[in-house]
Amino acid sequence: MIRFEHVTKRYADGTTAVDDLSFEVSEGELVTLVGPSGCGKTTTMKMVNRLIEPTSGRILVDGRDIAEADPVALRRRIGYVIQQVGLFPHKTVLENTSTVPHLLGWQRKKGRERAAELLDLVGLDPSVYGDRYPDQLSGGQRQRVGVARALAADPPVLLMDEPFGAVDPVVREHLQTEFLRLQSQVRKTVLFVTHDIEEAVRLGDRIAVYGSGRIEQFDTPATVLGAPATPYVADFVGADRGLKRLSVTPSSPAI
Repeated sequence: MIRFEHVTKRYADGTTAVDDLSFEVSEGELVTLVGPSGCGKTTTMKMVNRLIEPTSGRILVDGRDIAEADPVALRRRIGYVIQQVGLFPHKTVLENTSTVPHLLGWQRKKGRERAAELLDLVGLDPSVYGDRYPDQLSGGQRQRVGVARALAADPPVLLMDEPFGAVDPVVREHLQTEFLRLQSQVRKTVLFVTHDIEEAVRLGDRIAVYGSGRIEQFDTPATVLGAPATPYVADFVGADRGLKRLSVTPSSPAI
C-alpha cells in the first residue's frame, strides 16, 4: 500500500533528514515509526502526503507514484492526525468532523451523517458532543474528534504524528486502547510516529526503529525486543526489553 524506494531528503544547508530509505507497509497494517527527536521519522511521514518533498527516490501509495498526483487531491485521500489536533475553534464537533467530506463535495446531510457515525465509533455520542465546540472538550475528547475527522471520508491511509503525546499518561493509555479497537474494525493502512518505545510496541504490527535518518531495524515488536539488530536498537528499546516482550508474546498454556 505504501512503498518507499531509496528515498532521501536533504535540505539546502546540507542536513540529511532521511537517507536512502526503502521499506513497505502492507494494506491494513499499522506500522509505528519510533526514535529520538530529529531522527527523520516525522519527515518520513510528511513525505507521504507531500507536506515535505523528497530530494530523491520514489514513494508509491497503492502502486501510484505520489509525485504525479495533485498534492491537494492526495491529501484529501489521506487521513492526518497530529498532536495539536488542529480543530477549527469556531466550528462544532460535528462540523469539524465533516470537514473533508464537505471539501470533497459531499451533500451536507450525507457528510453530517458520516460525521455522527464516526463520532459514535470513537466513543463520543453525537447527540451529546456534536453541537459542542472544541474548547468545551477535554484533551482526550479533542484527540478523538481529530481521529474521527481523519477517518470521515474513509481514506485508505492514515498518518498519525504523535497524536496522543499531549495528554496525561492515563488518558493516553485509554486512547491507545480505543484506537486499537477502532483499527480492528476499520483496518486502515497506518503510519504512526512516536518517540515512546512502549507505545510503538503496544500499537504496531511492525516497528521501524530510527537512528539518524535511517531505519536501524524494521520488524515485529516481539523480534525488535527479543533480537535487537544493532547495539543502537538494544540501547533504545531499553534494558527492560524482556519485560516489554511479555506484553507482545503470547503465553503458552501450562502442560
